[in-house]
Amino acid sequence: MELKLFPLPLVSYPTKRVPLHIFEDRYKTLISDSIKYNSEFGIIYHSAEGLALKGCSVKVTEVIEEYPDGRYDIITTGQKIFKLENHYMVKDIHVGEISFQEDNESLSEIEFEGLKEKYLKLLIALGETAHIEYHISKNSIFELLESIQLPAVLEQQIISTESERERAQILESFFKVALNNYSGKINQKKFTS
Repeated sequence: MELKLFPLPLVSYPTKRVPLHIFEDRYKTLISDSIKYNSEFGIIYHSAEGLALKGCSVKVTEVIEEYPDGRYDIITTGQKIFKLENHYMVKDIHVGEISFQEDNESLSEIEFEGLKEKYLKLLIALGETAHIEYHISKNSIFELLESIQLPAVLEQQIISTESERERAQILESFFKVALNNYSGKINQKKFTS
């Protein structure tokens, strides 16, 4: 399957909302077509090493502003993870030959609930309790990522695995470190007060 690509220094994944300001002519056309035909395009992480091997298809889910000169302020929402098999340029746009990724190992409900518990503890430790019911209702690893700003390299690692269990292990390690660091700061404040 072919998919037009938008290389960026960030990672998208299913459910992730990414705000974008579109100002280059080549991407104005891409976004205009995506809106007009309700079609997907791919966001793929681009670094000094080049394009990543995994990306995520996205749809424009909100047009915040359309400017007279064709620029856009939009929100995209991640759909499906893909593997980049090959890519080439067509009119200054990367076009990828892609295959959508199917996970080969899923997570049990008990395993997910244990991970979500750590996620909720981290939110509470950070004082992010305003919409706690929304966070309690989450039921996928990608939904747990939505409210947390992770380094792009770590997000890329998470979408690059085809195992939900491996994703859970990566995220669990992050939650443990974050909770330990945050607890240490709280204890330090108490000790020095």
